[in-house]
Amino acid sequence: MDIRLKTLKKREFKNPVLICGMPGSGYVGKLAAEHLLNEFESTAICEIQSDYFPPQIATSKGIVQTMSNTIYHIETGKSNNDILVLTGDVQPITERGNYLVTEKIIDYVKDLGIKKIFTLAAYITGEIVNKPKVFGATTEKKHVKVLKNKGIKIMNQGMITGMNGILIGTAKIKGIEGYSLLGETSGYTIDPKSSKAILESLSKILNIKINLDELSNKIKEADELMNQVEEMKTKPEGIEHSNIDNSSQYIN
Repeated sequence: MDIRLKTLKKREFKNPVLICGMPGSGYVGKLAAEHLLNEFESTAICEIQSDYFPPQIATSKGIVQTMSNTIYHIETGKSNNDILVLTGDVQPITERGNYLVTEKIIDYVKDLGIKKIFTLAAYITGEIVNKPKVFGATTEKKHVKVLKNKGIKIMNQGMITGMNGILIGTAKIKGIEGYSLLGETSGYTIDPKSSKAILESLSKILNIKINLDELSNKIKEADELMNQVEEMKTKPEGIEHSNIDNSSQYIN
């Protein structure tokens, strides 16, 4: 099989833009992408499966599901651009797999008319912050001003790893405009604050309205959980600690 792209729904798009958020540090990009899918009406248009994905399956209510990536079309109500979202269960587990899967996806979306790609990712600092900054990088010098004008800090140096980086690198080679928006995060925990900051910046660039109430609720839950953990740390030995269930609470 190697890499298989299965078209689930055929249609033509108007000036389509691709937004990618894959699982990674803090689940920053993945959580942001899933929020878009939950907030807007979405339709799966392409499923990607590959031998380069980890050798495992997921289960949901007793039903097994193979590891895959999926491209969705979302209805934002914006007439200038159709918005496509790429996300998935996993990223390829080898360097070669990352490049091959990414190139296959880029060729596919280029045929759909994609001329602009945004990847959403984490900017790891190792420190917990209350108001995450958003850093940005782009494929062309002339587009740096676009990021600056929206209050995004320019990433002057560093590496963007995995598909979130390779996608815009391959896009540049293929003549597609690419941007990466990276939310500041500690990298230690799932970080809805960083995801929210990225989506706020993305909404300014694409001029679309995104309701972020659900992410605000997740931020509140995460803060409450952290406060409980801190309280547990400060309790004297011998005092019974209350149980905290934090199992995969932000991973859909």
